Amino acid sequence: MAIINIWIFPLLISLYSIVCLLVCDFTKYIPAKNAYTIMTNHILLLLSVWMYLKYRELKSFYRQAEVSNSYIKLSRVNLFIGIAALTCYQLAVNFPATKINHVALVCNKLALLLANLYIWFHAFLSLKIRDSNVPRWILFLIRITLAFVVFSLAAAMIQANWVPDPAKQYVAIDAIYEWCCYFAFSVFLLTDSYEFRFLVFKPPKLIIRGCVGYNERVFESSDVSEDEDALPPLSQTYVN
Repeated sequence: MAIINIWIFPLLISLYSIVCLLVCDFTKYIPAKNAYTIMTNHILLLLSVWMYLKYRELKSFYRQAEVSNSYIKLSRVNLFIGIAALTCYQLAVNFPATKINHVALVCNKLALLLANLYIWFHAFLSLKIRDSNVPRWILFLIRITLAFVVFSLAAAMIQANWVPDPAKQYVAIDAIYEWCCYFAFSVFLLTDSYEFRFLVFKPPKLIIRGCVGYNERVFESSDVSEDEDALPPLSQTYVN
């Protein structure tokens, strides 16, 4: 079954790309624009798969931990919100030259609004998950901080787009806000990966050879021993 899934998924992506080329308006643009749009479609498709997997993971954990069924229903609603955000963004990317007025603009704003709702709900729903490697409140504060960053950048993008600007002075500012928002959203997604639990941040050391108290053997062996002690065994299973 796993082999079948490995072969089916690339075929679905290829078929999806062909459908986008046939029905969307972005083929009227230069090839660079077409490549960017196709790449964005693939990323959004992978994000939809990721959202579904996170929903299944949360649902499985809630049932094992005997959490109230209301959390499962909220997680399902949050999945629909995330899929709606991706759908709106796909409409904005694939139909930039549509004859219907303001489709790209309205879909972009709806995508930003729904994406903010998704990450806020996901941050609070994930608070119920207990991880033995990272305290859940620290992870919750990291997610809330990233959610605030995404929200503030999204609000700045909406304001920059709605302000009348015949000279196009806000185009560069809006692009900066957009990339920073996407970067913060990507970091938010990384908080759900298992590898994020193994990150160890340590302050840099200033070593002056020949100073009082300098011991070369201590500085050579301390970093390796501390890193090995900080990492949990690879065989340990984490739930997130």
